[in-house]
Amino acid sequence: MSRLTPLEIQKHEFSRKWKGLDPVEVESFLSSVAEEMEELARVNSELESRVRALQDENAEHRDRERILKETLVAAQRASEDIRGSATRQAELIIQEAQDSGERLTHSALQRAAEIEKAIHELKMHRFNFRLQLQKMVELFGQVLEFDKDEDEKDRPVKYLTRKSEKGETAG
Repeated sequence: MSRLTPLEIQKHEFSRKWKGLDPVEVESFLSSVAEEMEELARVNSELESRVRALQDENAEHRDRERILKETLVAAQRASEDIRGSATRQAELIIQEAQDSGERLTHSALQRAAEIEKAIHELKMHRFNFRLQLQKMVELFGQVLEFDKDEDEKDRPVKYLTRKSEKGETAG
């Protein structure tokens, strides 16, 4: 049997009999309408169930989407926090390295200045030692010269004594 449409139901005309409408035809039509209405009610109920199931599923998907968005936002914040923390830590490490480098450079320059000063002092000691040694050499030379002169002063006296033996007088 074909499905009845609302228009067919509205336009349906019952044939007339001597006592009115044909009861078998009316009963048959009402039975068809009842079956159709029952089928429509069943389909409608199934569709309503399906709509509810789809709405529930849609709500679940929306909840999942919301949770995923929240998770993504939280992950982005965590990533930004980690990146910011790493950047701050890197800047701190760089600053500490620069400070340490400056301290080491300053210490090295200070040590180099101390070494240069010590070298200068050693050169001054060497120069003073050389001067003292030179003065001592000069003094020894003068002593030797003095001693030589003394020897020579003593020599003429010996010669004079020898000459006086020959008959010459010292005078």
